[in-house]
This record gives sequence, C-alpha cells and structure tokens, in this order.
Amino acid sequence: MEFKKNSLYTRDEVWQKYHPNLGRKPPGGPWDTGYVTEGSELLVFMNIGDAGRTGHDYANEYDLDKGVITWFGKPATHSNQPTFKKLLNGSLKPHFFARWDSSNTKFQYLGSGKIITFTDSYINKENRAPIKLIIHTTKDIPSIGPSGIPEEEVEAIPSFGKKVTVLVNKYERDPRKRLECLSHFGYKCQICNFSFKEIYGELGEKFCHVHHIEPLSEVGGELDIDPKADLIPICPNCHAMLHRRKPALKPDELRKLLQSNLKIS
Repeated sequence: MEFKKNSLYTRDEVWQKYHPNLGRKPPGGPWDTGYVTEGSELLVFMNIGDAGRTGHDYANEYDLDKGVITWFGKPATHSNQPTFKKLLNGSLKPHFFARWDSSNTKFQYLGSGKIITFTDSYINKENRAPIKLIIHTTKDIPSIGPSGIPEEEVEAIPSFGKKVTVLVNKYERDPRKRLECLSHFGYKCQICNFSFKEIYGELGEKFCHVHHIEPLSEVGGELDIDPKADLIPICPNCHAMLHRRKPALKPDELRKLLQSNLKIS
C-alpha cells in the first residue's frame, strides 16, 4: 500500500485503504492497538513524547534530520516472535505513523524503513521489557523538504558545476507542529484557497506546503512556535511568491496583492 509521506491519517482512513468496500473501521481489535498486520505489511501507530490511551508511555522517538525512528514493541515482545521474525528478515514491510498528542486522532506518516539494529528485553522506564528497534526511513522525501517546506536560501549546483564545500545554518522543523497546523487549518491554501484534492482528486489528497510566517532563520529556530498562529498552509505558487522578496512577504500582504490584481483583471 502507498501512503504520502508527512501526510495525516486517522486509523480509520488507513483501515479503509486496506478494506475499501467495508465502510468504517469496526471499533476495538488489533487496529486500535500500537500495530497491526495486513498481509505482508505492518502498520505501526506510534505515540511520541506522550502516553497512549492505554496509559503506556514508551520512549519512541523520531529524528527528522537523520530520518531515524526509535520504536518499541508491546510488552514482552522479542525477535523470536513471528511478527518480528518477518520484520527482521524483510518479509514484512513496516509503515510508521506517529502522533505527538494522544488526544489527536490523526497520525503523520513517517514512511517505511529498514531495520538498523534491535535489542531484545530492553528495560524501559515502566520496567517492561519490549523489543527496541532502530529504523532508518526510506529516502522518499519530496524535494521541497522533509516537512513540505522548501529549504530557504539554498540553490542547486548544476551537474557541470565545480564541487564546492558550503556551510549553512540548519534550523530544525518540528513535524509535530506541522501536523497541528494542518489538522487545524486543513489542506487548502490560506491565501488563494487552492485545494489540491479538489483539482487533482486522490493524487492531490493531503498535500499542501506549510509556511513559517516568521522565517526560522530570523527567529533562531522553532522554539515556542504556535502552529495555529505562526504557521500557515499555502500552495506552492503562493509560497514561491512570498519568498520572491527578502525579507519574505507576510501572508496578509500577498493576499491583498492577489485580491487587488483580481479586481483589476
């Protein structure tokens, strides 16, 4: 099954991809737990930095910069169990979905991945002994950047260009905040109202850029950014227009410019 990296999905939406003709997901069962197997695929639903609804608080992690996931199985799981045997020998393909707030029904798709290492009987802070796995996510990140945001002030070097060493400041983008922004506003451009889903159908579903109203390079990183006040979903065209000026235009400025030109035409 294919999922769009960094897009948001509820358990029900993931379930319906595997059972398209059966309506909504029935309540309870393995689909409401941390992971479930569908054929040759494993669907993993992770809580990061927050206890799940069952009260278990595993030290799952996601390193956005390196694309590395740290994931813990259920209590007392180990590498000799059928599910993990298949996962480790490559006959079971994992898909990782994460959320940073257990009250949110939407998970962000982090991608599939390759198991780097595993540790059996890892004693965690709850004194449980699940299997611990380190996974490197596949490099299917779109060229616009790992969070659907173009890298600022970076120009590609032509294939015929001279090899040079470039030092840049890298400012981390928190996928949790991007998720909260899209969950609040939806996937429609907040400047021109363009919707990828309305125009492109399924291909455009759950796709939109997310723009930092105040550039990260100016505020020194994400810190205490409010996803509802400091981030905004916009289409690539509006995103490009914002960054045609330095410093970048504010969304309200571009919105007024767009409305003014529409009236003239």
